[in-house]
Amino acid sequence: MDRKLLLTYVIAAIAATGGLLFGFDTGVINVALPFIKQEWNLSETAEGWVVGAVLAGGMAGSLLSGRLADGLGRKRINILAAVIFVVGSAIAALATSPGMLIAGRLFLGLAIGIVSFSVPLYLAEIAPSNIRGRLVTFFQLAITLGILISYLCGYAFADYENSWRLMFWAGFIPAALLLAGMFFVPESPRWLLSKGRSAEARTVLARLHDADAVDQELNQIAQTVRDESNRKVDWRELFSARLRIPLLIGIGIFFIQQFSGINAVIYYSTRIFGMAGFGSSTTSIMATVGVGVVNTISTLIAVRFLDQWGRKPILYVGLTGTAISLATIAAAFYFRESISPDLLKLLSVGGVYVYIMFFAISLGPMGWLLIAEVYPLRIRGFATSLGSFYHWFFDFWVSFTFPIMAATSLGNNGGIFMIYTGVVLFGLLFTRFLVFETKGMTLEAIEKRWQ
Repeated sequence: MDRKLLLTYVIAAIAATGGLLFGFDTGVINVALPFIKQEWNLSETAEGWVVGAVLAGGMAGSLLSGRLADGLGRKRINILAAVIFVVGSAIAALATSPGMLIAGRLFLGLAIGIVSFSVPLYLAEIAPSNIRGRLVTFFQLAITLGILISYLCGYAFADYENSWRLMFWAGFIPAALLLAGMFFVPESPRWLLSKGRSAEARTVLARLHDADAVDQELNQIAQTVRDESNRKVDWRELFSARLRIPLLIGIGIFFIQQFSGINAVIYYSTRIFGMAGFGSSTTSIMATVGVGVVNTISTLIAVRFLDQWGRKPILYVGLTGTAISLATIAAAFYFRESISPDLLKLLSVGGVYVYIMFFAISLGPMGWLLIAEVYPLRIRGFATSLGSFYHWFFDFWVSFTFPIMAATSLGNNGGIFMIYTGVVLFGLLFTRFLVFETKGMTLEAIEKRWQ
């Protein structure tokens, strides 16, 4: 492999550790929750808050991060997020009450909200256009790896005393690695040029691009920066008629992503498998580990082929597969009284696994990729953070309401999964009429589309 390309991948891997922490700290509650409920006898509402605290923190982090990243730079805001990850992991692991645990998870959510905006943005801005989709999808791959690692930690520590505390302590390690690693990666050349630091931007581009492409890339970015600087920066521009389509894409893709039920599965699959008849927590956790494995393998497929196949074809395939699998899960619960217990387990577990597979190759990476691509440079920081906010806003309501709905007839008869199926079918129309193909286009070429 070319040395510069290898360096680009190494930088992307370090930055994407933020995604691993995203996945770990959102996924670990799935396997820790049964033991937390056993220790503190949580109600459904308290359970929703313990899970949802990360998401509330994510909303705050995503809103704060836009202006901070534009002012401090993409690199330094990731360092700030790593510090918050370290602190939040310690508070959660040492919690002596549900309130303290919620506070620790709010801290973790704040850091997750920051990296969910800053890491895809950073990766998009350092990547050559021909591998931008692959590099930004590293973030989603890291999320799935983090989820898998959290599930494996849950299974490994399930029989230990204070097992859930050990699960939270495990998240301290990648937080420390992210903090150390971010000191060694370069700043985004696009951000450097936007601050008038062209010599530093050239140095970064020279490290990552072939020598004959550096001047062309630098000039192209500089021209975009000049065009943007001629107009006063105003966040209200995002809501103008010119940028209506990017705004709808940024909000709509996360609405469909979250209300397809992904985090009901990521956070509560242990409970879903319990509803399907799996007896012990350990057995349900083992089935949940399978969710993490399928998620990771499928995301690897997306990393490999996203730039080759294009955005829209992958969305069409993924949305169709998720709709069929969600309808299968809904039918299994609806007919649970008339089918055998073994068939119920097979359809529910199989349906969840197939759902995860199709989601991970499409909706999973596509949200972060599209919001990193479609906005103009001048307001990209604010616009991307707003898109990230909507991710957490929708995620919060799905995750908070799932245990409440699961305790009603909607949980027993599969009604929850029929709602998710309807959202996915809407996603097919959304893809057809709003999403446009960005495969192979530079960020500057995409921006000209809105001029």
